[in-house]
Amino acid sequence: MGFLDKINQKAAGFEEDYAYEDEDFVSQETEEETAEAPTSIRSVSQSISRIVTVWVSSYRDIKDFAVDFRSGMPVILNLSEASDSERARIVDFAVGLCFGLEGDFSRISDDVFLLTPYAIKLESHGDLHTQDFHS
Repeated sequence: MGFLDKINQKAAGFEEDYAYEDEDFVSQETEEETAEAPTSIRSVSQSISRIVTVWVSSYRDIKDFAVDFRSGMPVILNLSEASDSERARIVDFAVGLCFGLEGDFSRISDDVFLLTPYAIKLESHGDLHTQDFHS
């Protein structure tokens, strides 16, 4: 019985003939388990059969490595021939590509980068650490 009902009954001079007891409410609804199913955007190979190395000097050449990376291959990206402005655009694109496909983007040297797909993990050993841009 709600609070307003009690006030209305007392104001009307009506008293209940029975005692009101709250019963434990048992929900008959079942909770559906909502497990997110992973979305597969490419087939994953357990072994690396090929690593692609590309020398890109212009932003218009990005398709040379983007298609290979999208298909699940690691890519070594050499930008030693690119101008500073082109290099910045290419690196921005490569980082976005890695982020979109859940891969990793790692700096190997000032001009060389490694793009690794989601299924491939890069391990570093030793005292020298590479500068990583993980997406």
